Amino acid sequence: MSFRDQLRNKIQKQGPIPFSEYMEDVVRHYYSSQQNPIGFEADFYTSPDLDPILGQLLARQFQEMAEEFDSFTVVELGAGKGLLARDILRHARFPYLILERSPAMRRRQAELLGEYNVAWIDELPEGITGCIFSNEFFDALPVRRVVRRGEVLKEIYVTENFTEIEGDPQGPVDAPLVEGRIAEINLEARRWIRRIGQSLDAGYHLAIDYGYLRDEYYARPRGTLMCYWRHQAVDDPYVRIGEQDITAHVNFSDLMQEGAAAFLDTVRFTTQMDYLVGLGILDEIEKLAIAGNAVSLQRLLKIKKLIVPESMGERFKVLIQVKRAHSGKGTEGSDPSSPSGGR
Repeated sequence: MSFRDQLRNKIQKQGPIPFSEYMEDVVRHYYSSQQNPIGFEADFYTSPDLDPILGQLLARQFQEMAEEFDSFTVVELGAGKGLLARDILRHARFPYLILERSPAMRRRQAELLGEYNVAWIDELPEGITGCIFSNEFFDALPVRRVVRRGEVLKEIYVTENFTEIEGDPQGPVDAPLVEGRIAEINLEARRWIRRIGQSLDAGYHLAIDYGYLRDEYYARPRGTLMCYWRHQAVDDPYVRIGEQDITAHVNFSDLMQEGAAAFLDTVRFTTQMDYLVGLGILDEIEKLAIAGNAVSLQRLLKIKKLIVPESMGERFKVLIQVKRAHSGKGTEGSDPSSPSGGR
């Protein structure tokens, strides 16, 4: 039985399901398939697919952060193919944990990272001193979808025919929407931030993802939900069910607010362009330009995508939060809110 039919049978038995449950089932199946969904030959690519430079610069960032502590552990949430972990560990050797729940992705990561000291975990442990970070993790979490109808919000549900209906929300929900506008509410992102705050004894949370602050986030008439298939943006989540990625932009204001409640203080929020420039990406670009050979120029074109405003440079944001130690060696050293990005 196909995944589509399995999902249809489930909805027939229990009735229309919230879009968040539909998205969770579909995305879990998508990332658990044997076909690799990430890369130039697949449905979408991420920054590590372009060039190892992001890992190199993040290794530099982690080394600077680690100077503040007696020990330092890096935890990556959702490591994709493992490229970013590999690129980081080529330049900085830290105890490195990967939280990856997709067995298929975990196997791919293990094949790539066999020579490095990496351990895989199913849940965030407590007592971490170091940095918990992610690159395009929060955008893949399942979202509730709501629409304003008069004085109330309605939640969007999915029927057995894979059409949408509106109904009363399952649990409390709030969003500053005007009549007829749709928005995504990522309760899972809020839960993850609280888990990160609980996991860290002292150290940093660093998230790279595409998204907005609250006002801009809720100003979009149809929300931010989008699907990707063979590098094409698709706005219909009910075609190629289980065979295309479903994603939604991140509400970074949520991460800041929930983080504050979990003792995570926001020390920097900026564009990926500004962040990588602060870490020295222009120096690397200059070296490639001076080299001038075909390989260097090819790398140069790919690296520029990371910082060009109309590409990833402004669409992607970087959030850095810190949890201060209550005793012992704290976090009074370098400040990642500085223009250099933590240098």
